[in-house]
Amino acid sequence: MKTILLSINAKYIHTNNAVRLLKANTDFLVDIIEYTIKDDINNIVKDIENTNPDVLGFSVYIWNVSIITKIIKKLNLPNTKIILGGPEVSYDSSYFLTKYNVDYIIRGEGEIAFNDLLHALESNDSISNITNLMYLKDGKLINKGITEISDLDALKQPYFFEDDIKHIPNKVSYIESSRGCPYKCSYCLSSLEKKVRFFNTLDVKKTIMYLMKHGSKTIKFLDRTFNANKNTLDLLSFIIENNNYKTVFQFEITGDILDQDIIHHLNKYAPPGLFRFEIGIQSINYETNFLVDRFQNTEKLFENIKLIQEGKVIGLHLDLIAGLPKEDLILFRKTFDEVFKLGAKELQLGFLKMLRGTKIRREADLYNYKYNETAPYEIISNDSISEKDVKEIHLVEHMLDIYHNKGYFGNNLLIYILSTTSPFIFFKEIGEFYIDNKLSFKGYQVEDVYQRLFDFLNNETIIYSIKKDYLNRSKVKPKIFWNNEINRQEKRKVFERLSNENKIDINIFYKYSVIIKYKNEYYITVYKNLKNNSYTIKDDIS
Repeated sequence: MKTILLSINAKYIHTNNAVRLLKANTDFLVDIIEYTIKDDINNIVKDIENTNPDVLGFSVYIWNVSIITKIIKKLNLPNTKIILGGPEVSYDSSYFLTKYNVDYIIRGEGEIAFNDLLHALESNDSISNITNLMYLKDGKLINKGITEISDLDALKQPYFFEDDIKHIPNKVSYIESSRGCPYKCSYCLSSLEKKVRFFNTLDVKKTIMYLMKHGSKTIKFLDRTFNANKNTLDLLSFIIENNNYKTVFQFEITGDILDQDIIHHLNKYAPPGLFRFEIGIQSINYETNFLVDRFQNTEKLFENIKLIQEGKVIGLHLDLIAGLPKEDLILFRKTFDEVFKLGAKELQLGFLKMLRGTKIRREADLYNYKYNETAPYEIISNDSISEKDVKEIHLVEHMLDIYHNKGYFGNNLLIYILSTTSPFIFFKEIGEFYIDNKLSFKGYQVEDVYQRLFDFLNNETIIYSIKKDYLNRSKVKPKIFWNNEINRQEKRKVFERLSNENKIDINIFYKYSVIIKYKNEYYITVYKNLKNNSYTIKDDIS
């Protein structure tokens, strides 16, 4: 029985653990074929039809459901049994069974159900006792319910396939140390899982060592709340002790329950850049959080984030969600400003998605939600936030990405934004500047981003400080796109001053330096051997 599991990833660098878990936990020979959402659908269909499998399984997520349903419509494989699994089809299975040419849907965790189904198909046995399975029989939907796997240690792990070894250095590696989430936020699919279960910590450590040995550059834990594990500190300490200074580890952390002893330990012992924490804040509005069953101690959360920031060793990525119930534009702006002021290097501004199966989708009429009917089911408006408001927040999102998250700028721009009345308004206004001047949000060079900012600010003091950011971000002599009015006499006097104070070689100075001037200050950056050194002369030497 020829069985193929098909994975369509958002990007090449992503690794689909789901299909590998199914392969690892079946008694049958299974082939995995992977594509990305940018691959041509017709080519994918042709490849599948050429293999002519007996069983074809798709791993379906919010980012690939559109392309997968298009593939299914185009396939001409009358003798192939088609199986869907994954979060996108687990909670509205009847829709996919009745609308598309699909034979079976495996709901929730699929490792046991998939193996049982293959056995039944191979021997033509009854499938009536297979849990997590949904299918049509004589036009009637048969739903066997969802049963969670109680003993995760009984599963064989998906990390050790020989065929994957050569790809490990070029892809993100994903690890589970737990499944489920202790929280029940009504917009999240994890709220539908019954309880949190944990994998054996020794096995998790074995996986970490294996992936590092084979060159993994990024290991991301899939746990919805990594720090719900009582062994959190043990795992983090293990990573510190076995650090190879090549691999970065990422975790989703619930910030307000993070033990401060753990933060202090990491601040003291973790090398900079080893850990990256993703912390969901979503909203600081109490009523909004209450309405989505989110119980968050915002004061403690902010305290912990500030403590993490003080250590300067953990990379922070914070999340917000626009469009939650009863959070209008004014309240969301307040949430954004307060969270931005925490100073995290990345702030993701997301928009509420009305995911199939979630409580918030069932309650959509309570808040007069309008949302897109196709994935990713993003909101258009609700009774507190208009479509115009949502577009304004999208504009802020674009500018936040360019002028903060991408890391084009150093601290001087951040300091300036934090000095404004409202960071939200800053990003909104520069976005409007883009629109008014018909500037593109895509296809730009870094110099374009800086020049547009200079034109927008029109403040020489701030621009001078941000020019320093531009010079400091490069390890080689960068392109100077502004009119740099430094005459030969000034340059000679700057060299003489630096030569007396720092013994800079004249050839290096003239070949590798950039000088900028503001009022009576000269800022000199020298680029050599992929390094830069900066100097400041504050006297008027012209």
